[in-house]
Amino acid sequence: MSPRSKVLAQAGQVVQAWRLSMSTPLPPQLDDAIQALKCAIEDMNAEARSRVLDPETSRQGPTPLTMNKTRQVVLDVLRVRPLTDTELVAALRGRMSDSGARTRRAELVRMGKVRDSGRRLRSPSGRMNVVWAVNA
Repeated sequence: MSPRSKVLAQAGQVVQAWRLSMSTPLPPQLDDAIQALKCAIEDMNAEARSRVLDPETSRQGPTPLTMNKTRQVVLDVLRVRPLTDTELVAALRGRMSDSGARTRRAELVRMGKVRDSGRRLRSPSGRMNVVWAVNA
């Protein structure tokens, strides 16, 4: 079973357990299903990515993410202090493109090196942005 299929199966079990319980605190079977779903999501995120309609060579090409120079630059900037994508782009201006900075940050999230801190800051445009932090 592929990691994506596992995620879908676990999500179905979580929903089914939730519908059956509808009580607090969480019943053990619901808590177990949630933990299994988290593990399935981690497995899915660790899997190499390609689009379904990509040629076979593209599906063969992706490899699991490893640390490289540009990801390390982004990680080093986030180690100084947690930042939003807008702040991260500004901090890296001249060293990499705006989309490159955001993409490297997203890859670091998939690698488990960076996480959503739970904080939000308003951007200059007025939208709320996630503040990203390095995992301990």
